[in-house]
Amino acid sequence: MEFIISFIFGILLMIALNIPYIIFIGILLLIIWAITTKKIASKTIKIVMLMVILLYAIVIIGTFETETSDGKYKKFKELNDNQSLIGVSAEEVIKVLGKPEKEYGEEKEKRYEYYGGKMTKKSYWGFLSSSEYYEFYIAFDESGKVKSTLMRLIP
Repeated sequence: MEFIISFIFGILLMIALNIPYIIFIGILLLIIWAITTKKIASKTIKIVMLMVILLYAIVIIGTFETETSDGKYKKFKELNDNQSLIGVSAEEVIKVLGKPEKEYGEEKEKRYEYYGGKMTKKSYWGFLSSSEYYEFYIAFDESGKVKSTLMRLIP
């Protein structure tokens, strides 16, 4: 049963990742149909239909965005998601991540702050839409071990 659910989820994921291409193929088929059909005799109506279909295609495909991230973002996102730093000492954190950019608090319940990387969103046509910058926080408990991590968008 798990295999079937995983298989279905995999197919749905593939479809979701390829939506712009699926839409493009659908629009291409509409264009071919509009050109070759005998049901529409007027060339003017065919040209207007083609222009509307192409305009629609440009607008729809242009709204899709791709996200790319730098190496720091991927590293800190993974550390935050899998919570692999929980229970690690401050010295070990510095060995793994380097010296923090900012350090808050005292020995008991101190916090480290790191630059968490950048996520860039680009439109399907390749134009830059936006960039988001992140901070990565590490909170320690009274014993000097990592209590929690937080990845936060810088406002």
